[in-house]
Amino acid sequence: MMKKIAFVLYGKQLVSVTYIGGLPYTKDLEKKLQAALADTYEVTFKWEEALKNQTVDALIIPEPFMPILNEGNIPEIKVPAHLLLDKQVVEVKRIIDEFFY
Repeated sequence: MMKKIAFVLYGKQLVSVTYIGGLPYTKDLEKKLQAALADTYEVTFKWEEALKNQTVDALIIPEPFMPILNEGNIPEIKVPAHLLLDKQVVEVKRIIDEFFY
């Protein structure tokens, strides 16, 4: 069975939303991650929904990034933010693979 992972590419605060890299457009990054990981992992970018419903095996969190409230204690995989910003999806996959396997 494939592991389910959720990428945290934005964080909500009281009156605003913070995006990785400061840009609200992450579709290109999402497409590249999906293409690189779809054979091995079930990927979602709706991390808040996945966290609330406890439907993922791990959260993929850029480091550094704002803290998130993980009340369900879902495992967190920290990925250097520059890898995501530079779309180095092969290296991101390697980090995730090392965590699970």
